[in-house]
Amino acid sequence: MMKKNLLLTSMFVIFSLLAKSQVGINTANPQGILSVDGLKNNPPTGVPTAAQAKDDLMMSPNGNLGIGTITPGTTLDVNGAITNRETTLDVTGNSVTIPANVSQVQLTGSATADVAVVAPAAPNAGQRLIVYNNTTGGFGAILNGVTVPNGKALEYIYSNSGWRSIDGGSGGVSSVNIYNADGTITGHRKVIQGANTLTFTGTKTNAFSVDGSTFSVDAANDRVGLGTTTPDTKLTISTPDNSFGLNHTNGTVNLKTYIGGGVVSVGTTTANDLRFTTNNTQKVSITSDGNVGVGTVTPTNKLVIAGSNAQPSALGTATTNATLRVDGNSNHALDFGTYANSPYGSYISSQNKTATTGLPLVLNPAGGNVGVNTTPGTAMDVNGAITNRETVLTVSGNNVTVPPNVSQVQLTGAATANVAISAPAAPNAGQRLIVYNNTTGGFGATLDGVTVPNGKALEYVFSNSYWRSTDGSTVGVSSANIGDIKASFSVSDHNGWVKLDGRPTGGLTTTQRAAANSLGFASYIPNASNSYLVQDGTRLGSINSNNSRIIARNQLPDFQLSGTTSSAEPTIKYDIINNNGRPATDTYSYTFLAGKIGTGTRNLDHVNTNVLYQNPHSHSFNTNSVNGGVAQQSINIQPQSLSVNMFVYLGK
Repeated sequence: MMKKNLLLTSMFVIFSLLAKSQVGINTANPQGILSVDGLKNNPPTGVPTAAQAKDDLMMSPNGNLGIGTITPGTTLDVNGAITNRETTLDVTGNSVTIPANVSQVQLTGSATADVAVVAPAAPNAGQRLIVYNNTTGGFGAILNGVTVPNGKALEYIYSNSGWRSIDGGSGGVSSVNIYNADGTITGHRKVIQGANTLTFTGTKTNAFSVDGSTFSVDAANDRVGLGTTTPDTKLTISTPDNSFGLNHTNGTVNLKTYIGGGVVSVGTTTANDLRFTTNNTQKVSITSDGNVGVGTVTPTNKLVIAGSNAQPSALGTATTNATLRVDGNSNHALDFGTYANSPYGSYISSQNKTATTGLPLVLNPAGGNVGVNTTPGTAMDVNGAITNRETVLTVSGNNVTVPPNVSQVQLTGAATANVAISAPAAPNAGQRLIVYNNTTGGFGATLDGVTVPNGKALEYVFSNSYWRSTDGSTVGVSSANIGDIKASFSVSDHNGWVKLDGRPTGGLTTTQRAAANSLGFASYIPNASNSYLVQDGTRLGSINSNNSRIIARNQLPDFQLSGTTSSAEPTIKYDIINNNGRPATDTYSYTFLAGKIGTGTRNLDHVNTNVLYQNPHSHSFNTNSVNGGVAQQSINIQPQSLSVNMFVYLGK
């Protein structure tokens, strides 16, 4: 019974195949006479996709066989790679024989000359053979007169009883192509490299060229020339004069090079900025309107240099902290920078790079005025204050030395006598020096015979080989000293000058008290109020006499008084004292009328007296000398005066 069922089933299948004339393996939906679905991924109906057919084998009704495709267009149509398994052959004695029915060989081993390759005749014309020459020694491998270069592969096809290279050659004759003969391209050609490289090698100076000098490769020196066959650098562009050479463009912006009239230009020919980059950072910029920026790409002026704030470099430093350096030679430079510390600001420094000696900074050395905060009208015109930084020097042994190139010094320390100042000769006449004597002890400080009083400052100018004071003194004449007197409209003490107002010396400074004591003012300062200065031999500072006088008789002029008197009838009254024992205070009066004779009336103890009549008359008289008859003496009077205050110099 089992055998009958199998037989019936087989007959049914054969009948079905014969009825449809198609055979499907792994598929119930064959697409041709024979369809094999390797992955069994075709649909049960319809046409498989290209991806589904990738694993199919199909024979079409016209006899074409397709692998990886269900629509073969040729006798054998393969959608995918075909691998001819390679056979490796080792050369012996510079010869090798290829076995029959081999489609690809690799020649290996050592060769000392060109290798002779022997290959049997193919059973059918059209059979292909690939030979890869991988021998050592650098020699070729020759099959039927066509050489396979060392390290190269060449494909042959068997035709007309011989192996022919498919590069155009025939057995025993080299092919004619661009490698061994000149030729003419008869149409446009395209080389599709894909992921493959295209390499040219050569050893000639003009190994590869286009139109002679339009493009030339100097393979001997690894150089390329544009417009020249003799490039002298890696890339040489040669153009006629007044021509552009290189243009880098994106279609809108152009970066070009230009040579013309002995001038070389590199830049944009469009309205775009030109920037220079290092370390992938833009460092220099030239804007389209001509501004240049260093360290900035947005300069707002013709030249803007952006750096970092930093203090000036110390003398003797080869490197610089400045934003801009103008380098002279090995030992000097000019630095421009901005301070990093308050109050900030900027500086210009003449920098010594190799020593700690300062170098000069000269403005307008060829002539011209220099102005600070103003348009100059003189060689140096400063609109504002000028500060000469002060150098503090401590006296030692009543001596001090002023260093060179110092314009202002302050002398400090204790002095027990006048301080001797030594100052070097100035490099140029007209140099000025200010000396402030701030020593203790109250003594002066003398430079070239001119003394700076204690607590005072004095300016000197170097002229005719000496330092001269600018207060009008000459060498050998001193200024104010302890005990000097002056009149002033000042109302209070100043600069060591103390007002002579009679105050106690206890209110003075220690230095002033010592100076006052040396002048004899132990407790009080003299009071010069309403006083005149005299040299009368008395104690200095003493107040003598006063401004008022009582006129003595001998100070009156020597003269006599003279004149006349006149009278009408005079009435003369006499007081007669009673001498008859009455009190002295008991008086009685008698009245007589001139010009009449009458009797008086007796009053108490007085007796009438007769008086003669007298008519009107005059008398002449003389007196004694008013001043006693001596020569006239001078009278001390106060003259017209100007009110001022008097001061004595006691130092500070």
